[in-house]
Amino acid sequence: MMKKRIRSPKRRYPPLGHWQRGFTLPLVLGMGLIMIVVALTLLSRSQLDVSTASLQKQTQQAFAVAEGGMARTLGLLNGNYQVLLRRTYNPATNLNFNPPRPYLIDRSTDATKIGQPNTSGLAVPSVNAWTAQSLGSDAPPCFTLDNLNTLVLSGTIGTPVQGNYRILSYLYDAPTQTGHLLIEGRLANDSPANAFILQKMMITDRSVPANFPGLLAESIDLGNNDVFGTVSGNVICTNPAKCIVPPTECSNGQPTLEGLRRAVGALNNSIIEGTIAINKIDLPPLPTPPAPVNGSSVLGNVPLSSPPPWLPLDQLNDFQAALGKAGGYYSQGAYNNFPTRGQGKQGPQDSPDINGNTMTPSFPRPGDYPYVDPNSSIPFFIPDPLQPGGKIVNPEKVYYAYRIDDIDLQGSETLQFNTTNYPIRLYVSGNITLSGQAGIQNICDSDSSTCGTDANMGLPSQIGTPDRLRIYGNPPDPSNARTDQAFTLSGGATAGSLFVYAPDAKVGINGGSSDPDIFGAVWAKEWNGSSSNNAEIRVPDRLPEALGGEYANASIVVARTTEASNWYRLAQY
Repeated sequence: MMKKRIRSPKRRYPPLGHWQRGFTLPLVLGMGLIMIVVALTLLSRSQLDVSTASLQKQTQQAFAVAEGGMARTLGLLNGNYQVLLRRTYNPATNLNFNPPRPYLIDRSTDATKIGQPNTSGLAVPSVNAWTAQSLGSDAPPCFTLDNLNTLVLSGTIGTPVQGNYRILSYLYDAPTQTGHLLIEGRLANDSPANAFILQKMMITDRSVPANFPGLLAESIDLGNNDVFGTVSGNVICTNPAKCIVPPTECSNGQPTLEGLRRAVGALNNSIIEGTIAINKIDLPPLPTPPAPVNGSSVLGNVPLSSPPPWLPLDQLNDFQAALGKAGGYYSQGAYNNFPTRGQGKQGPQDSPDINGNTMTPSFPRPGDYPYVDPNSSIPFFIPDPLQPGGKIVNPEKVYYAYRIDDIDLQGSETLQFNTTNYPIRLYVSGNITLSGQAGIQNICDSDSSTCGTDANMGLPSQIGTPDRLRIYGNPPDPSNARTDQAFTLSGGATAGSLFVYAPDAKVGINGGSSDPDIFGAVWAKEWNGSSSNNAEIRVPDRLPEALGGEYANASIVVARTTEASNWYRLAQY
């Protein structure tokens, strides 16, 4: 009989290391997972750093594109597109808001935040004055906005193209004369990187040198008239709508010389020695005529021993010295009575006009005395503009003044104005008509810096410089509320040496027989020329200096930007 094997009741345990082997695997897996997570985190962080660095680099590149766009845009606005500098382009194109808003804040919305980014979506009025309709007659000749979108409002930088830029807004604030230009730069190839530059600058007027207007008007029909003067013999039309350059005479947005000649009506025989320009111009204000002498409240003969009450004590000696050749008197106003010969048994008749019946056609008449401007800031003496080192009585301070309705001369009738001692001003409110050989003469007694050959203006002996005899017309009348004046000037045997400033007058030459017909300059509303082939205006080179003051600086004015007063880089808008 076989014996059964009896198991020992003693519990068996796994060999040493069995449980250790089972714990190691999860530990290793856990540690591996942690290492994978850390590696992925580090990889992600590294990729984020790389992405951030790349985006920063692209943003810097976008800034460079925006800066290039800013420089190019300012170059265009200071060049052919300068007419846009005082016009706002601030359309509602910011799509970050619903409805879209303009990018910059204007004065009407918040006067404390003019030109600042409209980041809060304020209801700023949408304005686009960069259109042909808005420009109207202000557009210079040959100016076109056909390429505005591709040439000004947007563009590319680099070859090959590195990026694109666009003007988001240009805000002009008239009270402060500041321009605010916002430009976005963006990289090419649909890159998300973009950047913004906002620049604030002053908009100023700058005179174009050597453009003193020898003949100036809103409308010019020169015909075969000549304008001589290599320095100051410039013909300037101030209204492009009335001096039109034919489209066929435009080249690269600029008029050709032939186009300019056609615009001012110059025919084949017309000679213009200076330049031709079609541009608005800032002129000195038209002087206001002194009050008329009436024999009671405004006296025409006040003794020098009774100086005017407005005269400062420290100017008394200059007052007496300046009027040393006035015959002991001065006038408080302008003379306005020019008696005519009576008919039959009638005595002389008072008249506001000058014509062939005027008793005394030579001025100043006995009993006429110079007027003294009451503005105490105007000095009595100034340096002689034509003779360095000398000084003369200031023609803006002391002069003979006459208020005249009409001047009508016929045949060989002549008016003489002696400007030896003091200049003469004629304030004409009506018309000037000179026919036949009639003329207005500016004479002087002896050659000096203001007379004849010593004036270095090319004048004959004993002819006064044109700045000494000035004819002023009526103020400008943009709405044509009154009839334009008509000045038909010399055409007689003697050249008229004078300066005409008549912003509401049609001016021309009757015939043309002298050499020249007018020695000086004419500023008018309209120049309708002469049918004669030998009608001439000769503008002395030194006339601007002789006229002095604001007249000397009268020239074409163009808008320009100054250096940036504020400049911002905006990574986000």
